[in-house]
Amino acid sequence: MVGRAPVRHQSQSGTLNNTMPAFSNLSAVAAAAQVPFQPGTTLHFDFAQKNMKFPRSTTLDFQNGSAVDRSRAPAQKRELGASRHTSQGGAWSAHSGPRSWTAPNTFAGAKPPTTKSSVASYLDQPKTLPAFVHLDKVALRFKCWFKDDLALLTGPDRLIIHKVVLTYYLIDDTISVMEPRQENSGLNQGCLLRRQNLVDPATGENYTWKDLTVGKDIEVRGQTYHIVDCDHYTRNWYAEQGTQLPAPLQPPLDPYEIREMQERKKRKDYEMAKQRRVQAEMMHTEEVKHRFLTYDRKVLRFYGVWDDRHHIFGQRHYVTIRFYLFDFTIDMQEREGSPTGQKSRFLVRQRIPRDFRNLDDMKRGADEGFLGLEDLVIGSVVPIFGKRIFVYDCDDFSRRYLEKVAGPVDAPVPISEPALPIPRLPTPPSNGLGSEEDSIQNCRMLRPKPARKDMAKYKKYAGKVMRFTARWDSERPEESCRTFIISYYPADDTLSIWETSGNGRNTGMASGKFLERMKLAKPGTSGSRIAYYQQADLYIGAVVTAQTRRFVLTSMDRFTSRLMDADDGPEVATTDDSSRSVEERLAERISRADALDIRDKCRIADRAKTSMLALEPLMEILADHLYGFSDKDIMTLVDAVRGDPSDYSGMIDYESFCTQFLGLDPDGGAAPPAPPHSRSAGGVGEAGSKDPGGTTLPAIVPPPAQASEEGSRLPMQEPIRPEGSRGGNSGRSGGSGG
Repeated sequence: MVGRAPVRHQSQSGTLNNTMPAFSNLSAVAAAAQVPFQPGTTLHFDFAQKNMKFPRSTTLDFQNGSAVDRSRAPAQKRELGASRHTSQGGAWSAHSGPRSWTAPNTFAGAKPPTTKSSVASYLDQPKTLPAFVHLDKVALRFKCWFKDDLALLTGPDRLIIHKVVLTYYLIDDTISVMEPRQENSGLNQGCLLRRQNLVDPATGENYTWKDLTVGKDIEVRGQTYHIVDCDHYTRNWYAEQGTQLPAPLQPPLDPYEIREMQERKKRKDYEMAKQRRVQAEMMHTEEVKHRFLTYDRKVLRFYGVWDDRHHIFGQRHYVTIRFYLFDFTIDMQEREGSPTGQKSRFLVRQRIPRDFRNLDDMKRGADEGFLGLEDLVIGSVVPIFGKRIFVYDCDDFSRRYLEKVAGPVDAPVPISEPALPIPRLPTPPSNGLGSEEDSIQNCRMLRPKPARKDMAKYKKYAGKVMRFTARWDSERPEESCRTFIISYYPADDTLSIWETSGNGRNTGMASGKFLERMKLAKPGTSGSRIAYYQQADLYIGAVVTAQTRRFVLTSMDRFTSRLMDADDGPEVATTDDSSRSVEERLAERISRADALDIRDKCRIADRAKTSMLALEPLMEILADHLYGFSDKDIMTLVDAVRGDPSDYSGMIDYESFCTQFLGLDPDGGAAPPAPPHSRSAGGVGEAGSKDPGGTTLPAIVPPPAQASEEGSRLPMQEPIRPEGSRGGNSGRSGGSGG
């Protein structure tokens, strides 16, 4: 410490000149101030240290049972002979506590040592520590219990087990008893017996430490205390005295303590279960969040089949099992009739238990009780609510996912089976009462309903009649010459037959209704497989059988021809080579003789001799060669014939048409007149005929003249229409049977 400048001190007795550093040593200051040397006057201050304390130490000590001054302890030791040349005196035992004394062995087997003057002092005799020094603060602690029976109470709370601590003080053989306090016990606990000497009722003497041991009962003031244990210090003290205490005993449990322990255990278990539940919920929430972010919108699809044919009216159900990776739920869809049929819901999305009869697994929600991804294996049978579903395949995404997670996946299992015809009961034949449709309706349902009509077809063909000329197909000459008109009504597929053999003079035959309007069934069909004549069955050369009689269609009127051409337009486009132009197809149909005939007719119709003819007469002349042409083809032909698109006069240059489309020379002479058409066997001419009612029938397109009388008995061909002109009917234009 750096000293300050010398300071001059002045007192009343005089001036004291002293030079010293400030705050260097207060002991020197005290000596300079002539302070008496007494305890507490020797001061050593260390101002760098905080919280300075000045304890006053004791100056007395005990040696050989006497209190001596510590400052004179070495001299007294020399006087007592306790030097390094003599035996050591008594010492404190390190094994028996702070107040245990071991007697000195200085004078064991030798003469008492003497001082320098060879005078034995009274201090040379062995001394013992006084009781207040040797046994001061030495106490033995025992754990005890006693029973308290409360007569005023009933039930398990009547008996109370008190656990107390008995303390024995060796300094004066006194005993105190204290019961540890328990919060909210309702008992007077604490100090039960103050420190005092207690008398043993059996001997009439005070209790000593020899009367206290583990497992012994002592009676104090009419209360019996059962000693069950002691502390570690007490057990070591008894061992030093040569007494080994028995092993500790377990005190009985108080009924209240038993209930309290059970309640504490329940509360602890509840808290632990609650904590585990909260942790499990947190982990489940995190797992659900992770699975949602990882597997949302990822669905595995497995294809299965459920065979239910062993039950009545059972069948094979084709199902799709969808497994959602997000929450392991499953839903199912059913395909109607086949794996690619219309789908419908079969099972709503849910977790499916392995054993749906065991509801415990469903209530607990254990994962091992529900179907998982490991159960959906190709080639395995999966039980779903009692239905055994065979898994035979999966989609591409599921196959890639399973190969990535579990390894190779089995190949699809074929499930196709040969189709077996479904046996049906034969429909009984009609009894002749009513129509065939009504009879079939009576067989199909208990409450028959009228047969449904095709209203779209009825609206399309309402009021339209298709008429054909026909002859009786027979080998007898008197029957083969008979002619008929067959009227077909496409609105309801009915037909009627009129005989025209009696038209004309001297025929010897009568004309009139041959068959009432009705739906005519084809031969060989009846019951549920009955088939009626349709529009597609009627064409030139076809055979119609009515009431075992065969009729061969020989021609048709122009309305029927146009109606059939309009209906067969798509078929013509399919059959004919639609890549060729209308002009090329028309040129193929018309030969050179026909072309000359067409030009001659056009010249006859052109009375003004202007080489111009209206469109309607020209189409009538070409009508016999336009079979199979649709309305679109005819409009294309008209546009080509008209030449100038801006000309809407309706006049056509037929000379240019014959030159351009028919390949005729414009300078060629007129062709010879065409031979007149002969009448058919039925006597129906080009100008039309009259039915028995007097109605003029439309003109019928006549067939060519027969080569001979014998040729008229042969099956009719279709010379007017070239082969293939009627698209879809080209295959049936051959003759009918003879």
